[in-house]
Amino acid sequence: MHEAPCRPLMAGISCVWAASANFSILLMTESFIKRLSRCWHWLLRFRHRCGYGIHSPFAFGFVTGVIYERAVYYAYAELAHAYACAQQPPLRLKDYKLLFRLANFQRPDRCLVYGASASDLMLHFLKAGSRHTEYINVKGGEMVDDFTVDMAVVTHFNLSAARFLLHQLKPGGLLVIIGIDTPKSRAQWQKLIECEPARVSFDLRDFGFIFYRPDLQHEHYLINYF
Repeated sequence: MHEAPCRPLMAGISCVWAASANFSILLMTESFIKRLSRCWHWLLRFRHRCGYGIHSPFAFGFVTGVIYERAVYYAYAELAHAYACAQQPPLRLKDYKLLFRLANFQRPDRCLVYGASASDLMLHFLKAGSRHTEYINVKGGEMVDDFTVDMAVVTHFNLSAARFLLHQLKPGGLLVIIGIDTPKSRAQWQKLIECEPARVSFDLRDFGFIFYRPDLQHEHYLINYF
């Protein structure tokens, strides 16, 4: 007689459990699809790995000494802890480490980060890579054109913002684009690297790097980044 009221409760618990299980399966499926897609693109770019076929000393040094660098940096342990404590970071730990190495390589006096907040994990990694740098955060909207930077990072690909920042780079400056892996963003990336200041570019599928090096010929490289 007293067990009847428990049935709706048990049914509710079963529904919650089923929904949770279905959601977990969905996440696993999405993760698997992303992994499978990454493996496929890695195979497509197999001959573009480890700097093979690159004859420019600057480009080869950048690919082997920054993108593919395997050394353990002084800040990696602390940064890995910060990553582990972050809630659902949008990038992988290896991606954040790459951003750290980019800042460490470039050592910019001024770096503009477009689309990130002051508390963003990305900014934490960038600052660890170059502590003397003045970092400027712009969440979106209009930017004044009376400044130049040594490095700029666009966290969500916006062609107009990226093109504007490309023209604000000092000679030797670096523009980092995050998220060039969709059909729309890939079309925008192609337009961007056709701009005159885009002298040397590196297409990692997830990331795009453009150097304004007036002393170098226009070169655009595909890089196999897994």
